[in-house]
Amino acid sequence: MKKIQTARLPFVVDYPEIKIRIQKKIISAISIDTTVFDDNGMRLDRGLFSQLQQFGRHPAKLVISEIVLREISRHLTSSITTKKERFGRDMVDAADFVGFDQVYVQEVKDKFHELPSSSDLCDMQVEKFLHESKAIVVSADDHIKVSDILRCYFNANPPFHRENLKKSEFPDAIALLSLAGWATDEGTELVVVSRDADWATFCEESDNLHLVTDLATALALFQTPDEAVKSVIEELRGMLNDPESEIFSQIEEEIRDFDWVDHVTSDIESQFQCEEDDSEVELKKCEFVDGPNTIVVTDIDEEAVSVIFALQVSGEYKANFSFQKWDSVDREYISMGGGSIVQDFDVSVSVVLRIPNKSTDPEDMKWEIEPNSLHFYLDELEPDWMSGRD
Repeated sequence: MKKIQTARLPFVVDYPEIKIRIQKKIISAISIDTTVFDDNGMRLDRGLFSQLQQFGRHPAKLVISEIVLREISRHLTSSITTKKERFGRDMVDAADFVGFDQVYVQEVKDKFHELPSSSDLCDMQVEKFLHESKAIVVSADDHIKVSDILRCYFNANPPFHRENLKKSEFPDAIALLSLAGWATDEGTELVVVSRDADWATFCEESDNLHLVTDLATALALFQTPDEAVKSVIEELRGMLNDPESEIFSQIEEEIRDFDWVDHVTSDIESQFQCEEDDSEVELKKCEFVDGPNTIVVTDIDEEAVSVIFALQVSGEYKANFSFQKWDSVDREYISMGGGSIVQDFDVSVSVVLRIPNKSTDPEDMKWEIEPNSLHFYLDELEPDWMSGRD
């Protein structure tokens, strides 16, 4: 699959106009591309992406290109496979570390291997998601012709680029032309959620596709909060602005307990072969930075209102490294010593929160945190003795 270009919009998205068109039912559907699934944890059953299931009861419809659905299925299958493999490996390591009886461990492993295959688990999750959301899957055969795609390709129309006509753009072309064709056939318009620059360019030139770059904003456009909901939001705002409040304290505690080390990636440059021996992440500050639209309503139903907001987290990343160099004479690696680094960081943590209509007691609320990964660019690492450090 092609490398995704993050959209830098060459145009200004008129959100108030999109909102009006939704209210007038000129826009009556929402669609997404694969980046939305990837950006929201690659889960159909939890987090912000799962809130697309609200369109199963919403006047507007969820419409998905068959191309996008296939890509989501492929990514989900890969994710399930990775998690199953990691769980099996971590389970054995943990059991060995704490001294569990190996017979018991083997029984657990046997039960784990009896689970359906990754492909079957994916199919079950996709089927459930489509059922709950009542999604309309748009088939390319029903709405476009091969000649439409070829015309775009040879005329270098979006999503193809005049300076670089890539065959990898064909899936995007099929998906976008299918959605535009469906909208024309249905006499309606769609909100299309994507951060892909090619999708943005196509939507800019489309009469019936309106691009929104993030899912939370798109979902918010389809909500109509009444005074009661607005009151709940303002009460929540007061809680988040008070670090001593129960809801803030509980969310902060979960953020601190999050396995940050497992979500650290780095780019390392060194004249030696370099390996990370151990690392730790220390969180120092967690705060809610208030402002316009910092709490976004993403779903309203008979029982609760769902919102998303972000907490800003700062901290320190510490890691120890060992260095080696290949000795071409003795044909072996020789140790070049060790080194360490300390890096400050700031990261945003999204919180998806569900508040019951009849209670703003934190005990009745449910939330999920969705931290951004930590990525560090570690330029020219070297052993401590080369830096004059003890």
